[in-house]
Amino acid sequence: MLQVIGEITSLAFAVEATVIRAAHSLQSAYEAHLSSDEAQLLAVNALAEAEAGQAQVIASELVPRAATELFNAIGASDTRISKALDRHWRNARTVSSHNPVIYKARDIGGWKVNGTPPTGIWQIGRGEG
Repeated sequence: MLQVIGEITSLAFAVEATVIRAAHSLQSAYEAHLSSDEAQLLAVNALAEAEAGQAQVIASELVPRAATELFNAIGASDTRISKALDRHWRNARTVSSHNPVIYKARDIGGWKVNGTPPTGIWQIGRGEG
């Protein structure tokens, strides 16, 4: 059981690290919206989109894996409804399917290989009123 706890907490650590990095990038993009430098704004928005996408790709793989490891360790008897532990796996799957990961990964690949900015449905700090 200690090994499983070590594996699950390590997976959580990796996801947290990527989310924190993406959050810093998103904050930088938000702060850049005060600038009149359009090129800088485009660059930081692209980086924020890419890093948020990378965090989603990582989380979409590692969080369900952690939940699966939990169920493997505790066995079927601890999946009863009263504990509602299955919600963690369901929530992880919902997040990963909300913005399909395959598109995020393709966008990141295009950005890294070809310099194509990730698809942005919005721009950080520049909402349309």
